[in-house]
Amino acid sequence: MGVELKDINTKALYTVIENQTTTYFHSYNAGGLSFPFHIYDKALSIAETIKNSGFQDTVWAKDVLPLMSTDEYFYPSQKNEYIMTPLYGSLAQEHFENFRKGLDFGYSITLDYDKQTVGIEINRNLVHTNVPDMHISVNDPKIVKLLSMQCEDACDREAEFISTFSEPPKPSKNYIMNVHLEYNGKHFMSGLPMDEDGIETAKINLGVSDLDDCEVRVDVNNRYLNCIAELSELDFTELNNIADWAENADEDELKKFAAAVQAYSPNTIRGIGQLLDNLSEFELVEVYTAEEYGHEALYGANSRDDLRDCFSETIEDYIDFDRYGRDLMEEDGAKETDYGYIYSENYFELDESPTMSM
Repeated sequence: MGVELKDINTKALYTVIENQTTTYFHSYNAGGLSFPFHIYDKALSIAETIKNSGFQDTVWAKDVLPLMSTDEYFYPSQKNEYIMTPLYGSLAQEHFENFRKGLDFGYSITLDYDKQTVGIEINRNLVHTNVPDMHISVNDPKIVKLLSMQCEDACDREAEFISTFSEPPKPSKNYIMNVHLEYNGKHFMSGLPMDEDGIETAKINLGVSDLDDCEVRVDVNNRYLNCIAELSELDFTELNNIADWAENADEDELKKFAAAVQAYSPNTIRGIGQLLDNLSEFELVEVYTAEEYGHEALYGANSRDDLRDCFSETIEDYIDFDRYGRDLMEEDGAKETDYGYIYSENYFELDESPTMSM
């Protein structure tokens, strides 16, 4: 199952994300597929050592990458050769374009120090292996075990890597959603919401100028947003906007959103976005019968027991709360949902036509 080193193009392109800043490098020492994790860990360790020595207050791991040499532990014959060479943005873009064409580089690797993940994309034209593109936490127990192996060369390590990660894992963080983007046979998986640096990294890795041009699959990790996974046509920008909103929303807002979706049954991501844009117009009354609706309309959060302190039981029994509630629900245009009754103060109507201006 191992792959001979002579059959692998060990040149790699590296995208390094740290402190919300993206920089680019290339390396002639990509080697076995676990080597990126070793680079990640070693650079972070050196940066922490320098910082703790007191010479500098802040040291970024990306600053020490060009100063690192290959580790004798991995490549005895290449000790003291530098690992990383910085790239200007324009040159990096040119290299990434060649990578998409199956030229020059065997791997595109993303070291994300902000999210503590390593992403690996393989040039299928140069590397004959069944390992999928992946995005893995550096704290994954399988990675920790892999890096602690006593391997004489990278072939053994690569064989172990292939057997360990035969299926691509999901992003380690419990994101609002996990998204899988595909463009021209290239894949990129990440959590949502994704920031600007993450979007730029995805564009470079996929070789696309707009992520809305990609095919999109999504796993939803928030029960109030489960409806999104059922939509057939997904749009990256809309998904990212929804995830960004949901990450900061409280449970009452999420519940109102879920009720609005259930009440208006949008069929497209445009419809979901339209409901979110108009969410402030909606009122959710968390009751489940017409009688409770009428009672809530008259007295708000006060309970029947509290009301009896103000009204005699006989007088209150003259009020037909059920009829009053039904009349109010019809007047409000209230719709029944699993979360209660929801209505729009401005009598909102859903319009999912493609030409609608968002």
